[in-house]
Amino acid sequence: MGRRRKVEAAEKSFDGDRVWLKAEIEFAGAFSYRQPDASAQFVIGSPIPSPATVKLTLVDTAIRWNNSVEIGRQVFDWLKTCKVHCVPPAQVIRFRVFLKRLKPEEVVACPNHPDFTVSAKSSKEKRPPCPHCGSSLTLKAKSLEGSTGIRDYFLLDDCLTIYLQVPADKVEVVRQLLLKVRRLGTSDSLCWCRDVREIEESELPHEFFARKLEELPESALRQGITQGMLVARLSDLTERSEFDGFNPFGGNPRWANLEKASYLLPLRMERYGETWALLKRVTLPR
Repeated sequence: MGRRRKVEAAEKSFDGDRVWLKAEIEFAGAFSYRQPDASAQFVIGSPIPSPATVKLTLVDTAIRWNNSVEIGRQVFDWLKTCKVHCVPPAQVIRFRVFLKRLKPEEVVACPNHPDFTVSAKSSKEKRPPCPHCGSSLTLKAKSLEGSTGIRDYFLLDDCLTIYLQVPADKVEVVRQLLLKVRRLGTSDSLCWCRDVREIEESELPHEFFARKLEELPESALRQGITQGMLVARLSDLTERSEFDGFNPFGGNPRWANLEKASYLLPLRMERYGETWALLKRVTLPR
């Protein structure tokens, strides 16, 4: 009995082992990430993605490369509680743009005059007949809906560094997923992973990790705000988060159970204009 307990304890200890990975993400151009709950018409951005975005990007990568939603579900289950920290490079430029976006929308059209369409979201009773021939709109189609908005973009002078703590038996899985990532943030934030390697916990740059405002001493928070350091709203997955809360192929957002909080970022506004700002990385006050 004593030997069996020792073996079980050893197996439990091994399963609980976790390893820190350091990944360097390089963007092809500008990076954009919308802060949680920000308006889609006026996108307030963050110079670093939230932990939830990094994890969901890896889940999305697993689904796409394996062509299997079930594999994405499995990755989600053990990844959702892993620790993630993003560290920006030494300098970041933020600029604000006014743009026109084209979004796909399902519509119904007249079979005889397909150019006349209305949104498929409207009820059948409220859909007007075709003004050209009076026919009902029964033809299902897809169209591009144009909308305008303002968005924050960021230019990074070097790689975005991601520190991710994962189970020891999932290191190679996460390494391969990171190397296959092709975007992070908005759909036009194209990127690739330049390098992934294991590091010791003693190598973590804690002084550059974003921290929740509620966890900071009042004196440190006051010092950070006085120095012009940025505050951003970020989100993370929790133990209660469910895959179907994010599943684009069928799910319910109410099951997401995200943790949202305001963070003090290790970036100080050095210079700024009406639509731009130069941000420099600094250590967080303690």
